[in-house]
Amino acid sequence: MRILHYFLGFHRQGGLNRYAADLAVAQTAANDEVFALYPGGSIIPRRCAVIKKRSIKNGVQCFELLAGAPVPLLEGIRDPEMILSQSHMLSTNAVHRFYNQVKPDVLHIHTWMGFPAELLPEWKSRGVKVVFSTHDYFGLCPKVNRLLENGNVCPGATDERCSCCNRNAPRKLYLVLRNVEFLIRLKKLLLPLIHIARRRAAVKSPEDMQNITVKPYHRLLEYYTKLLTQCDKIHFNSFITEKVYHSILPTLSGKVIPITHGNIADHRENHNAAGKILRFGFIGSAAPYKGLPLLMKVLDKLSHEGQKKWQLDIWGCEGTNQDNVCYHGLFQPAQEPEILLQMDLLVFPSIWDETFGFVVEEALSCGVSVLCSDRAGAQILVDPNWIFHGANGLYQKLQQILRDPQVLRQNHQEICKGKYFITMAEHVRTISEFYSIG
Repeated sequence: MRILHYFLGFHRQGGLNRYAADLAVAQTAANDEVFALYPGGSIIPRRCAVIKKRSIKNGVQCFELLAGAPVPLLEGIRDPEMILSQSHMLSTNAVHRFYNQVKPDVLHIHTWMGFPAELLPEWKSRGVKVVFSTHDYFGLCPKVNRLLENGNVCPGATDERCSCCNRNAPRKLYLVLRNVEFLIRLKKLLLPLIHIARRRAAVKSPEDMQNITVKPYHRLLEYYTKLLTQCDKIHFNSFITEKVYHSILPTLSGKVIPITHGNIADHRENHNAAGKILRFGFIGSAAPYKGLPLLMKVLDKLSHEGQKKWQLDIWGCEGTNQDNVCYHGLFQPAQEPEILLQMDLLVFPSIWDETFGFVVEEALSCGVSVLCSDRAGAQILVDPNWIFHGANGLYQKLQQILRDPQVLRQNHQEICKGKYFITMAEHVRTISEFYSIG
């Protein structure tokens, strides 16, 4: 089978790219012929988009899209015209030429950011099967996560809401330069300049906030809705994403298939049993929607009630250490199994419609119990007894564990007996079957 994956590139981080890159490499190992197309930035002005052949990475032939639509990541879209403009489109000749280079049986799209829509009608007429994986909500929400500025879940995209949420989004030039591959590799060195540029782009006065120009974001959402409906199949990576996408486009045809990545291995027998002090862990961003403030509030309440036989280790963000709480900052992916094996319980307290959450699967592969929010897609891998709803649900579950730590040991034994994670080889077979059906 010849498969073309569209994602943000091997050079980018994040769960979406990790999955797409690992899937592409694993499919190559399974004797499929695999290609990758990713959006790049360009400092050379061009009249229209072009696709350039790049090097082979881990057996995958790569192509870079230059001068295409901007890639906003989580920063939003200042003006819908940035995406809808004709100036970044591929020419008909470019579409034909790229097809002749790749001739795919399947086009597997992992995000709509920067995607060259001109490919779809031409390639579908040639019998290419189009599959979309729901790793994010871009296309339903210009800022990806469907959250309002106050942290609440957006009740639905409107011109007014989107204009408000995206008013501080960066300008097109910033997005173009930020997507240049060699600049991405220098990201740490450039961070101070990036922060200065972002501050200058921000709204500075209350008057500005009261006089927001309402822009036609509905046109942008209609554009992405059209692309979604042109897909032959939707790969929902969780029941959460299936619910969200179907709430807006109920006729989408697809299947829920949990995802994985290539570095998950079985470490379950290496896990140490719980001691007198329970070792709770959190891995992720300090952004409120990830749920860390909620977890801290619940643990503080338990501590004031006399439940103090716990320690919380926080990885992935910075903060001030306090009683029972220790921040460890960023870490390398290779360190993650070692970090997880020191935990008795990973808490995944997400308060938004988290599309999946690899850390849940990674913890289970280490034999670590996971207390998972019912807003997280990765709950599909977790025993229902270890899924909670809201602050009160998290409080009750943690209170129960602190009163009877034996439940952690019992759960560890159940995790070691059962099938709580997915290997990439298994996932490749499942996805291949998904491509072939219908």
